[in-house]
Amino acid sequence: LKPFWFWAREPTSAAAPLRSSAGTLAMKAFYSTVRLPVPVDEVVHAAATDFVAHTQQALTRICGEYTTLRARVDELTKENELLQAENRALREQLSQQQPQPQPQPQPQPAARAAAMGPPGLTVGAKEEGPKGGLRFVRAIQLHASPVHSVAMDSKNPRRIATASWDGTVKLFDLARNEELGTLPAHQQDKMGGLYSVAFAKNTDPVLGCTSCDKCVYIWKTDGGQLHKKLHGHDDEVNGIDFHPRQQVMCTASDDSKVIIWDYDAGMVLRELTKHEKSVYGCKFLGQENEYLVSSCSFDNKVRIWDMRDKTIFRTLSLHTDDIIGLDYSSGSKLLATGSDDGTIGIWDARSWQMMHCINTREIQQLENNEVKRVAFNSDGNLLAAACSSGNVLVYDVTQASVARLVTTVGGHTDCVFDVAWGLDPGTKETMLVSASHDHTVRYWKGDVA
Repeated sequence: LKPFWFWAREPTSAAAPLRSSAGTLAMKAFYSTVRLPVPVDEVVHAAATDFVAHTQQALTRICGEYTTLRARVDELTKENELLQAENRALREQLSQQQPQPQPQPQPQPAARAAAMGPPGLTVGAKEEGPKGGLRFVRAIQLHASPVHSVAMDSKNPRRIATASWDGTVKLFDLARNEELGTLPAHQQDKMGGLYSVAFAKNTDPVLGCTSCDKCVYIWKTDGGQLHKKLHGHDDEVNGIDFHPRQQVMCTASDDSKVIIWDYDAGMVLRELTKHEKSVYGCKFLGQENEYLVSSCSFDNKVRIWDMRDKTIFRTLSLHTDDIIGLDYSSGSKLLATGSDDGTIGIWDARSWQMMHCINTREIQQLENNEVKRVAFNSDGNLLAAACSSGNVLVYDVTQASVARLVTTVGGHTDCVFDVAWGLDPGTKETMLVSASHDHTVRYWKGDVA
């Protein structure tokens, strides 16, 4: 019997790794003596020595693998930086090749410009005459990439929010022609490319947006703080809507799910998972149907869900291509859909009978038109449809016999993806804004007959 002795190497601190001149992770050797109160026999000594030897070999392998992975990470980081630089250069070349209207910015008082920062770029401040009672006010360029979504604040209809593929939300005052702020305001809150934006209906001041980075972001707009970053979807998140009464929100994703959230707590309440393909839009069906939510999918179907038990209340079929647009009006009790097949569907939500099927491709020069997002005005008698042709089509949908095309407004040089309505609280005029892949938002006002 004899005392047990062993030696080992001290592992390097993770906070300050030691590296040799060759760049590999080094280990500083140290020797330690363990004395046991009683002698040990040869078997225990051999076992302990063998254990220490195997431990040292394992640590050596771990250090080697770490060094290899660290080198690979450095290599990929450099490749990513090069690709980002190439991407920026290509975007700059593309923006230079695209025709841009000549800017005609409106003058701003110096004091206000200093306090609020530079206003949005106003493009083409005049258009040839009113169309159907809507007169063109201005085009506003706030983003460096396609604008996928625009929302109007129901509590302050002169304030809009725009969401872009550049990963930002811009807040803008239409009446004063001023940019009010950018979300995120800080780099640590950076978002991926954005698909949709919406103001909360019963909580002020809260705004939500959805991203290609699979996350949903909830912002406090009064101070620009990120309130919640919500994880729950497994793919890009396309659509968002807030419940009219409850502290509840729904989101739609390419993972074929609609998620119902408590957006203040950041908690998933329900997952609606019976879609067969990507889900692009979701809408609550007003206070009168407080437990119902609708969704539209790339499987060409619209589903009406009861949130309480996640059952499908109705399935609506009309379209033959991806359904992008979805909106509901409490004023008229109508549900509208817009599809890449060029058609718009209007359903009476009291009976779920289809009232209108509008084929926009029957309009001259719109033979290949695709309908993107759709939106009702506050009364529910007018429906605006964003179109791939660069136009917005406005329909009177109140007549049971036929939906009447009231006006067409345009001026965009690329696809219009979203539209939003408002009512000027001062003049009581109707306001309409459109968001386009040409990086601009266009703004109209007037009385629509």
